[in-house]
Amino acid sequence: MRLRRATEADGRLLLAWRNDPETRRWSHTTNEIALEDHLNWLRGVLASPARELFVAETGDGTPAGTVRFDRLDDTTWEVSITVAPQCRGRGLARRILAAGERELRDRGGGGTVLASVHEDNAASVALFRAAGYAEVRQPDSPTGRFRRLAKELEDG
Repeated sequence: MRLRRATEADGRLLLAWRNDPETRRWSHTTNEIALEDHLNWLRGVLASPARELFVAETGDGTPAGTVRFDRLDDTTWEVSITVAPQCRGRGLARRILAAGERELRDRGGGGTVLASVHEDNAASVALFRAAGYAEVRQPDSPTGRFRRLAKELEDG
């Protein structure tokens, strides 16, 4: 699994993955996103020093998913991962997440990484637990039906 920085040229591909019904099912925002809105969001992400967005590719260069890290404060990042619909069921999520964590560490992004996972998404909960994330109890959580899991990363 190799990661590369996302570019504006990835916009339509990332939108197709984002608007996939299974992806939307587990997202905080479940409605479809319009192309122009998505491209504006993507430009903002790419321009932000507080966000890291990577496209994961298999050994033959096939795009397989994304991993994104959003800086919440000086020591905390939130992770978001998407596996391309055509690549699901192959165990790639764990490899994408691990590659993303390595990349973040290599860029000096140590600290706490948080994942927000829909409480009914057993596969994602299992993914993050297997990767060393532990549940964070949050009374009156603004995430509603979402669980928060956290992991400490050391600087690279």
